Parts: sequence; structure tokens; C-alpha cells
Amino acid sequence: MSEHSTELLPWLSPTFEQLASLAGKGKLAHAYLLGGQEGLGKLELARHFGHYLLCNAPVANQACGQCRECQLLLAGTHPDLKMIQPEESAGIRIDQIRGTIDFAVQTSQRGGYKVVIINPAESMNINSANALLKVLEEPSANTLLLLISHRPALLMATIRSRCHLIKFNRPHERDVIPWLESKNIRASARELLRMAGNVPLRALHYADEDALHDRNVLHRIMLLLLQGKLNIADAAAECEKFSLEENLESMLLCVSDILAYNQGASTSVTLNDHDLQQLSVFFQMPTTIKALHSFSDEVLAARRASRSRANPNAQLLLESLFHHWAGTGRSSRRVEQA
Repeated sequence: MSEHSTELLPWLSPTFEQLASLAGKGKLAHAYLLGGQEGLGKLELARHFGHYLLCNAPVANQACGQCRECQLLLAGTHPDLKMIQPEESAGIRIDQIRGTIDFAVQTSQRGGYKVVIINPAESMNINSANALLKVLEEPSANTLLLLISHRPALLMATIRSRCHLIKFNRPHERDVIPWLESKNIRASARELLRMAGNVPLRALHYADEDALHDRNVLHRIMLLLLQGKLNIADAAAECEKFSLEENLESMLLCVSDILAYNQGASTSVTLNDHDLQQLSVFFQMPTTIKALHSFSDEVLAARRASRSRANPNAQLLLESLFHHWAGTGRSSRRVEQA
């Protein structure tokens, strides 16, 4: 698949078909907010629908790939498709949105729709977001805006209110496992999906051996913390290369795997990991299992906070969680000594 081709992910077919039906009836809204956690395929759906909408002769929910429009799309040079993404660490700047305003008011160069994809929308600063309101409040004919957001609560209320929300949830494994298996992965698709918390694109990422190695980094850090061999600040610093959500999801899965291991439900993929097996040794008594559940509750609260408008400091949040985690290690050692 080329860099500019698209794929309709199977669990997103109903959403695509709903949009395609609205387009066919001329009832498509001017702006949609595609909201949900990262890894569910929001960008992939936006790109696929954009190609479908611009194609001259779509067939069976796909752009035909043969017409002049498709040739331009596959080359990444279609003049009526505009992708807005952050440039380096600066976020989406106001001049990018001003360019979008100019794009929206112009006549379509190819005589059909003009499509703007903004990904992720929460990376706009206050000036960029205010500038975008002009497009949302005064929509141009045949212009479609697709805003992708991993954390919609961070967007201005005025932007959210002017977009039709499409909420993305984690799909059922029956819709994902055949797709994963079609990617010629080596590991069990079911186990990769479990490791990824039912987030399909994260599961595909875990199919890479390097990604599995990265995940095991957290197991080593958590083991050293329990053993009192790593301080909290250094532990948080080692996790900086991963996103806050990745760290939190990995912590939750780690807790789940420890419980599964101690109940005899080990698996070849997740528990062929010496550090994880060593972690499980710390949590075999009722009092330590209770501490493990308490830690899990704290991680869940941290995840809720990370998805809210509170936008907590990632470093401080990780340090707080690691402080709690190290405390469970001290408690378990006291139980053993008793």
C-alpha cells in the first residue's frame, strides 16, 4: 500500500457507510468531529472517506483508484484535499488555519468537494482555534471539515458545538482479529489485541518485536522500583519516550498480567518475560493483591484525568504513580518479613 492510499478498516465500515449514505443524499454536514482514543483508526477513516468523496467513480465503498482524481490522490497532489497537522512540536499554528480559510472560500479546482482533515484538532493553540471558528461559523459550499481528536474535551466548546460528533469506541475482537491476521504477524492476534487493550492499531504496533521490547521496558522499571533499586524521578524519566497514555495502558495491563499469572493463566507472549514473572512474585498474598488493586484504581483515575480538560503534567503524574507503586513493594517486603 502506497503512502497516499487508504484502507477501510473493517470495524469502521458502519461509520463509513453512514457518511457515504449522507453524501449520496446530499445531507452531509459541513464539519464532523471524530473523537476517541488514539489507535482506533480515526485518521484512516477520514482519509478513506475523503478519497471516496473526491473520486469520480467509487466502487463498493472504495475510491476506484483509476480515475484522474484517484491518480492525484495517490500521488498526494490532489488540490481539493488539505491535511493540517502539527509542524514539529509547535502544534497547529494560526498561519496553517489561515491557509485553511483561504482554501475553504476558493472554488473547488476539480469541480467537486473540498476536504480538510485536521489531525489532531486539540493541538491547535487558542489563536488557531479561534481562527478555525470563522470556517465553522461561515461554511463554504461543498467544503467538508474532518476534525480528528484523541481528547475532544480539550477542544473549545464553541468548536465542539459546531461539529457533528462521531464517537469512536474500542471494537469487538471479532471485527479486529481477522484484520490483524491478514497483516502476516508472527504472534497471536488475540494476544496482541489483549495486550493493546482492544486498540487495533496499537496491537498492530505491538506485532513489531521492537515494540514488544519497548513495552517490556516498563516491566523492568516497575520491578526495580519494587526492589528499591531505582528512584522515582529516574523511573519517570525513563518513560518519557512513551506517551502518557501508553504508559498508563501498560501499567494497567501489567497489573492484569500479574493477576493472570498468579491465577495460572500465563500466556506465551506476555509472560515469556522474566521481569513480569518476577513482578508476580511480589503479589501472591491477599494483602499484597489488595495493594495491587488499589494501584490499578489509581492508574484508572490518572487515565480519566489525562483525558479531561485538566491536562495534568505527565511527569508529575508518573512520579505520583511510581511513588504509590514503590510503596506496594515496601508493603510486600514487610509482609514477607512478618
